[in-house]
Amino acid sequence: MTRRTILSIAAVPAIAVAYVVVMGSTGACATCADLLAWATGEGSDAAATTVVNADSTSSTAVRPAGMFTVPLIDLEGRTTTLAAHAGRPMLIEVWATWCGPCRKVRSIIKEHQAALSDVATLVGVSVDQGGPAAVTRYLEKSPGPDMLEFMVTPEFRAAIKPLDTQNTIPKLVYVGPDGRIANLSHGVNSPTFMTALLRNLGRATPAAAPDEAG
Repeated sequence: MTRRTILSIAAVPAIAVAYVVVMGSTGACATCADLLAWATGEGSDAAATTVVNADSTSSTAVRPAGMFTVPLIDLEGRTTTLAAHAGRPMLIEVWATWCGPCRKVRSIIKEHQAALSDVATLVGVSVDQGGPAAVTRYLEKSPGPDMLEFMVTPEFRAAIKPLDTQNTIPKLVYVGPDGRIANLSHGVNSPTFMTALLRNLGRATPAAAPDEAG
């Protein structure tokens, strides 16, 4: 057996571990997520976070997973996650200050903010190359909807990549209470579609999501 063959065989476990870590931490693979939780001991009750479900008045212990654990950069330049919002549906707009269709999406979200924020946490993730300062300046001049604002990270791009079939913005990422991405839409969605899909995600037994984005 050649040295190259031996090295190739030895690399297989490392590749498998890396796959489980990436796919499990983003929620793209349910089995990988379970394996990762078991390996890191995150299955214990001590790791749970108490949150309130959007459609319930009772508190439920929810362990942050999937998109709730993906690192993001806030507008102060600090690295953080959305773990505090685990257990509730989340709508993420991937946008940029220079993007006309993105501003259209933001205007829709702002107009229907009360209904949307009632069923989900609203998040903006900017891809502006100017960084947090560019987004902050834009929002000071053109206030948008009341959303949590962040900058994109390589980890975020990797998390949505399995469903991101177009290199365009805006993108609307619909995340379930468990942190898994339920849908990723490109372009402008109707407020009816957005609200209905997020409401369904928040239910204990989700109903069928709308078939079309308007």
